[in-house]
Amino acid sequence: MDDSAAPWRALEPTTTAPAAAADPDPSAERRRLAATVVAVAAAASLALAAFMVAANGADPSVEVVAAGSPGSAGSPGSSSASGGGEAGEIVVEVEGAVLRPGLVRLPAGSRVADALAAAGGYGPRVDAERAGRELNLAARLEDGSRIVVPSRDDPPAASGPPAAADPGNPGGPGLVDLNRATTAELEALPGIGPVTAAKIIAGREERPLTAVDDLRTRKLVGAATFEKIRGLVTVR
Repeated sequence: MDDSAAPWRALEPTTTAPAAAADPDPSAERRRLAATVVAVAAAASLALAAFMVAANGADPSVEVVAAGSPGSAGSPGSSSASGGGEAGEIVVEVEGAVLRPGLVRLPAGSRVADALAAAGGYGPRVDAERAGRELNLAARLEDGSRIVVPSRDDPPAASGPPAAADPGNPGGPGLVDLNRATTAELEALPGIGPVTAAKIIAGREERPLTAVDDLRTRKLVGAATFEKIRGLVTVR
């Protein structure tokens, strides 16, 4: 009997059945799962950040300041609002022989020279020798400081105890003798400058003064200056 014709052969498949589908690659599946987890975590973080910004009312913008720039922390030009430092301004009084005496406003940290410049600089009656000796132009000023620029019109400062009475001096002790005073002694009188002092010396050399009023009758000083010095001088 032909085995090929056996009935049981009819039950066998005539073709080979396809192999079962291969299982997916486990490593690829893990990579896809990890990528999904990362994406979900990133989305959650962004959502949380947006919620915090909205809750706090903060400005999400960020200003980047280069290190060492004027506004950066720790830079030489930076200063806190409450630290004072050089911020703000001060008010200083400038008096004496300046062109515009009075109050001047200056930036904090200014110096005496800045205050004098703000007051217009020295006036024509400044006592330059005393100013150079008494004023420190580099001194730093504080709010409420007062600067007095010496003038040739200032009363002469007393130098030592009063002189003893001189019977031959009817004007009294301590007065400047117009016929003997030096240039420096004359310039120390209010209203007397180098020109007027030289004029008085030239006048007395031409003809000695016989009275204090000769200053006016011989037109050696003006009326205003004469009123300032008439009680400070004498003639011997």
